Parts: sequence; structure tokens; C-alpha cells
Amino acid sequence: MNEYRASARILATGTAINIVAEVARDLFEHWQPAESLHAVMHLGQYIGTTRVRRALAAQQQDALMPRNIVDSAAHWAATRLMPGSAPDSLAVQAMLRAADDTRGQACVPALAFVGGLAVALDNVSSRAVPVFADLAHKACTTTPEAVGVCVEVAAQLGYRKIAELLAGRDGSVLNALAGAVFGEPGVLDLAKACDLLTEIIHARTTTFADARRVVYVIHGRAISQLLLGNGFVGTLAMLRVLESILQRYFSGSRDPSLDDLWPVVTDSLAVLYPSILHEFGRDSPPDAFRAACSLAISYTDGSHVDALFACQPCLFSAPGDVGMVRAGVVLFYLDFFEHLVPKLSAPLLSRLVALAARYVGSDVLVYPGPMWFESAHALILAVLESDTRHIAVEIAPWYSDLVLDMYPDQGISADLLRISYTAAVRAIPGHAAWDRVLVLLRRADHYTGSGGMRGEIYAVRRRELLLVAAELLTAVPAELLPQLMFELRSRLVDEKWSIKRAVVDHCQDLVLVRADVVRKPALSMWIWQLRADIFDTSKL
Repeated sequence: MNEYRASARILATGTAINIVAEVARDLFEHWQPAESLHAVMHLGQYIGTTRVRRALAAQQQDALMPRNIVDSAAHWAATRLMPGSAPDSLAVQAMLRAADDTRGQACVPALAFVGGLAVALDNVSSRAVPVFADLAHKACTTTPEAVGVCVEVAAQLGYRKIAELLAGRDGSVLNALAGAVFGEPGVLDLAKACDLLTEIIHARTTTFADARRVVYVIHGRAISQLLLGNGFVGTLAMLRVLESILQRYFSGSRDPSLDDLWPVVTDSLAVLYPSILHEFGRDSPPDAFRAACSLAISYTDGSHVDALFACQPCLFSAPGDVGMVRAGVVLFYLDFFEHLVPKLSAPLLSRLVALAARYVGSDVLVYPGPMWFESAHALILAVLESDTRHIAVEIAPWYSDLVLDMYPDQGISADLLRISYTAAVRAIPGHAAWDRVLVLLRRADHYTGSGGMRGEIYAVRRRELLLVAAELLTAVPAELLPQLMFELRSRLVDEKWSIKRAVVDHCQDLVLVRADVVRKPALSMWIWQLRADIFDTSKL
């Protein structure tokens, strides 16, 4: 910096406009590219601050001004005066004009210099910021370090104030900023850069084509890190930018011109999900991820969801063939598709069932783990409860047999069995549902007639299966209700007191909470008679 001291002194104190302009041009043209642009930015701040101090010193001679330098500085800031004299103002204008006239490599130090002036001289920033924006569009295309200067200046001036000027045109600043944020790790302050990037995305002059390029940069970078297994850099920054793009373009009514970008945005969230699992866990993802997923789900009508299957071939690989990192992608889609089920057509639902079927077996509890097992069952339950009845009817027998066979030693708990089996029976119309009821009752009858420790285990399992049968009182078609009540009563007559009490209390809770208006009178009368007939009143 020693060779620039003379230039700095002239720029800080000089009032001869032609000399100031000539020195400024010489400074920009001879600044060495290897030297830090932040240094020339600080030089601009120094020159601006020096001129402010000189103006304050001049004002100190005024008897009406307070003699305390702190009070003087406060007065200066409050009145937002221009530099103290006309020659000062003209000198600043000459510096800005010299910077604006630069071309090629010279515009890069000019960018940093004008940024420093704008930060130091808040009074002239209205003239300095447009010059800074013009230089940014020229410099960011040639020098990556210029992006860092833009970020630092925007952080000090206010992101929103400068974002509108940095947006638009050929998208040069946005492209360079996205490349710096999502490229190889560098010295860029990711938090500040992300703040500026999101403000530029929301700027009125930013076009959809510019935002599209940013999405593809994020998607490519995330996939590259996923495949290389090097961990994720800037995950939160990617999430924040994706959320901003979704808010800007996907938060209103559906626009068909956006449909081809929606799968890329969604798959970007999926590819980032393994990093989120590792850093935050499944139950506490960052707010940006929650918001982005919510916007992605609410936007689509399901017509272009099939494009997601092409993004990730691992969705239809066997769980054992999917690495743990890619398994995180599968987990995202299991959860994501569960929320999309009401919007999807029958062919897509069939593909989702095929996806979930790979993860509902007990082997999944070992690898990849219980989260995949739970999500797969939740997805199938969502399909069973959907309005696409013929798909639900097709899978209900298979799924009810599956969960019944897996209870209780292969990962299906009593609660999950109750929920799953009830959903399967509710999906089957008419008398076809009775086959599922009989299968359940026969399995309950299997756990009878044994003593000792095994008898205790059998009693517990029989009680849980009878509770499932009681749950079916709200699921079977209304014409089958009397038959089911008869079957349950005939089995409860000779049961142990504890089983009788558990089942009848559960039935009463069903009547109070979940039974519909049509069933409630018959069920209420049946429970009252059941208590009177099968309970020994001396024990009540």
C-alpha cells in the first residue's frame, strides 16, 4: 500500500477536480490484480471519512456549533450534510465519474473504491450506489473476488437497497453470486452472500430465466456432493435460496410454464435431505426446509409428479442396494409423497405402493432403519385412505395380511396393527370386508388354550387382536355391524375378566369418540347389554 499513499492523500484532501479525476483513473488502472480488493474498498472508506472529518473540523470554527467533537459528529449525521464545501462535492463527483468510465480490469478496483465511498459517505450514496451497480455488472463477469466486494458493501448499505440495482440486465451479478455461494468452498461469507442472493431473487427486475439458472446450479452442486460423498457445504444457504425461489414463483396459482422446474426444485430438496438428517435430525429440520417443502407440496396438482421418478433411479432399487446417503433421498420421497397422495392419479398411486412395498418388511428395521419402515407404512396408509378407491381395494387384502403376519415379532406393534388393519378393512366395500374380519378373528382364536408363561403371552396377544376386532366396529360396512357384534360377544363371554374389561371399555370409547351417527345407537345398546350379560355385577 505504500506506493498508493500519495494518491490517497490527493484524493482525500484535493479540491482540484481535474487532478482528482486523473489520480483516481491512475489508481484504478495500476492497481495490481493480486492485491486485495478489500484493501481498495477500505481506501475508499478512508478517503470518504477523511473528507467528513475535514468538513467537521471546518464546522468547528462556527461559534454556533458545539465544541465537543462527539456532538459535532452527531449533528453531522443528523443533518446528513454533503461534504463541507463545493470543491469537496465536486471532487467526490469526479472520483465517481472516473470510476464509471473504467473498462476491463480497471473496473474491478473501481468497484471496490466506489463501494468504500458509498459506505463512508452515506450522504452521497444515492449517487454512488448506481455507479457501484454498473461497475458490479461489469466486474462480476471477470473477477470472482468482485462478488465478495458486492456482498460486503451490500451488507453495510442494506441488501434491499442495493439488490434491485444488482438484479436484472444479463443476470451477471446473480450468476456470479450463485456460482460463488454454491461453488467450491472459499472465503466468501455465506450468510451475507445468501442474504444478498435472496434479495436479488425477490427483486422486480430478476427474471424467471435468471432464477431457473440458480436452481440448476444448486441442483448440480447438491448432486455432485451427494455422489462424491464429501459432505455438504452451504446446505442452509441452498435451502434459503430454494425457499426464496418457491415463494417468488410457486406460491400463487399454478403456472404451466413453471411445471418443468418444479421437479428440479423438489429433487434439490431431496438431495439435500441426507445432510439435514445428519445435521439436524428428522424431527427438527430448519425452518427454511419446512417452508420450502410446504410450498412445493401446495403448488403441484400432481400432474407432473412422475418426473420425480426419473430424477432418482434409486427409488426403485432394493433397500440393500441403496447406500446410506441415497437412502436419505428415498426417505424424503416417502414422506413427501405421503402428503401428495390426495392429488395423485391411480397410476401414480400404484407406483407409490410399489415404492413403499420395498420398505415395509422387517428387514428394513435393520437397514436402513426404523424411519424408513415407519414412512413406508405411513405412505401405504395414506393410499388406503385416499379417494382412489379401486387402488385401495386392490392393496387392502395384501396389506392386512402383511401387518397381521408381522405382529408382534417383526416390527408391527399393537397400535400400528390396529391402525393399519382398520384402514385396510375400511377401504374394502360391501361383504368383501367380512373376509378380512374372519382372518383376524381366526388369528385371535389361535391364541387360546395354553398355560404357564406361554399362556400369559397368548392372553396378551389375544387381547390385542380382540381390540383390533373391536376397532373394526367403526370400519366395516353398516350391514355387517350386527354380525361383527355377535362374533365379538360370543368370544367375550368366556374370556378372562381383564380381557373382557379392556375390550368393552375400548368399545365404549369408540362409541363416545369415533362412531358415526348411524352406528352410535346400535353400538350404545349393544355395549349396555354386553355389560349386563357378561359381567358379574358383584365384581363391578
